[in-house]
Amino acid sequence: MPPRLPPLAALRAFAAVARQGGFARAAAALNVSTSAISHQIRALEAELGTPLLTRARNGAGQTEPTAEGTELLGAVEAALARLGETCDSIRGRAHQARPRLTVAANGSFASLWLAPRLAAFAGRHPSTAWTMRSVEEERPDLQREGIDLAILRLRTGTVRPPDQILFEEVMFPVCSPALAGIDTPEKLLGQSLLEEAHGANPEMDWRHWLGLLGLPPAQGRIIRFSSFNQVIAAALAGAGVALGRVPLLDAELAAGRLVRLFAPRQLPGSWAFVLHTRPGLARDPHVAQLRDFLLTGG
Repeated sequence: MPPRLPPLAALRAFAAVARQGGFARAAAALNVSTSAISHQIRALEAELGTPLLTRARNGAGQTEPTAEGTELLGAVEAALARLGETCDSIRGRAHQARPRLTVAANGSFASLWLAPRLAAFAGRHPSTAWTMRSVEEERPDLQREGIDLAILRLRTGTVRPPDQILFEEVMFPVCSPALAGIDTPEKLLGQSLLEEAHGANPEMDWRHWLGLLGLPPAQGRIIRFSSFNQVIAAALAGAGVALGRVPLLDAELAAGRLVRLFAPRQLPGSWAFVLHTRPGLARDPHVAQLRDFLLTGG
């Protein structure tokens, strides 16, 4: 039959009183009430059948262990120290054993779409430590960069196996609700038109959009930014009308922080976002779980 042991909480309370020299100080050290400490000590003394502490009277002197209390204190402190060391060792090994995996994407996609989904996924899968990095290369060397899963922005005609298409973009004008009175194309001419530097992508070019909307392209007051993040920051601040991309802006539109203009007018994007896994990791269960989570929209 195993030995009958008092509750661990009572033993910890006893050791704290013996070390601190008083019930109130022990209670503060353990972040419990003084009455809770007193109750645990009385129960412990009743179970062992002997006083374990001398009580200070009227604030005079300190509470100290009796002879039996001194004997018990040595055993309790040794046992608690051993328990603490063992728990620290197990905790340390468990932390070291957690796989550390890195996911990467370009800056705008990472902040607008990926970051909240990765955080949600990590919260559901605490056994893996995830790191998110920003990469602007079209096809980074995942092996050299130590990236386990990348979301690449590629022209739709350049996607090739084993790339998996996550989604393709659709574009249309968006603005802050503060500018939602822009209900005709002509009212655009009184606003700053915000666009990302785009090369030769007509769907990202306000001059192309002005022509589609029946306006003279030369009359638009266009402000160009180096990243989509900057475009959206300006639009959210009410500084103008942006050419928005979905699904990157799904959260902003759903929350009403941005509103769509001139629906159902829209243009397909020239780019697709694809999932690309570091060679040799395609069957890693952690990477596969995240890949499936993202493919279903998170």
